[in-house]
Amino acid sequence: MRSLYAKAWFETDLRVLPDRPVSGRMVRVRVHACGVCGTDLHFLRDNADWIALGHEIAAEVVETGAEVTRVQTGDRVIVEDVTMCGACEACKSGRYDLCQNPYRLDGQGGMADQMVVHENMLNRFEGIDWIPASMTEPLAVAITCVDKLELPLLGSVLIYGMGAIGLLCAAYARRTGAGRVDLVARDPKSLRNARAEAAAKALGADQVFYTKEAGVIPPEGVYDAAIVAAVPELAADALKRVKYGGRVLVCGITLSGGASSSIDINDMVMNKKSLITSLAEPAVNFPLSIRLIGRGDIDVRQIITHQLPLERADELKALYGRDAGAIKTVMRCG
Repeated sequence: MRSLYAKAWFETDLRVLPDRPVSGRMVRVRVHACGVCGTDLHFLRDNADWIALGHEIAAEVVETGAEVTRVQTGDRVIVEDVTMCGACEACKSGRYDLCQNPYRLDGQGGMADQMVVHENMLNRFEGIDWIPASMTEPLAVAITCVDKLELPLLGSVLIYGMGAIGLLCAAYARRTGAGRVDLVARDPKSLRNARAEAAAKALGADQVFYTKEAGVIPPEGVYDAAIVAAVPELAADALKRVKYGGRVLVCGITLSGGASSSIDINDMVMNKKSLITSLAEPAVNFPLSIRLIGRGDIDVRQIITHQLPLERADELKALYGRDAGAIKTVMRCG
């Protein structure tokens, strides 16, 4: 099998590895498409050691272990990257989000010809092309973020960041009844931001604020909620923008600075504001994500700007090492 490895600065290596055996409840899948996640881009920019890339995976079952009952050869599946075990104390207490014994990819990357995973990590789907199907994982992440905010019907939300997660948060917030959806980005002259703003408007966003434009900033104290799908240090600014009783959720991370934020706790306490976080594991909301994509309720194609075969992974540097108008790239692995 072939698997794509990478490290900083956008060095890639398509390695030939031995096939893993299949037994018990394990399943071999042939990967057809895998999205390039923001985490993959962090690895490509900043990771000193080689690491296997990819966890936004649309695949086909090609072999099953003797004890597998949930899928069969030929099934089209989305592979979760971390799946709750369902048997530990946390899972049995209804806190699957705290599962400490999950099923994982075990060092495999989704940007590969094939993978061997536990059957519990698979979600069947039909009627969706491989490329948009690979957006199931990022949309599921966005669903979790928006749902955690408990946004009131016709409420307003401000989203920091116009990457894939920020855009999909905007789409899902609008789909579930948000009355106003605004986004914040930095540079209005960026080719990437121009492409992303067009996608944002197509997905239902109202306005994009650019912080490099003098005097053009979101108003303070007016939004019901905010999502920071960008560097975490923006949490302090987000807290200024939400109203009395407002909530801010941070889902963005960074590996190269900007992980800390100086927050006015007095303001939070006196104005009953909340700051929460969201980590995209263990996986949840994949079935809902599949339904939304399959029904066309959220047009994930709006964020897919590029497709590349594994053999051309070196082109990721040209797309993301500079401003090139790329939002989401999907690797064609089959």
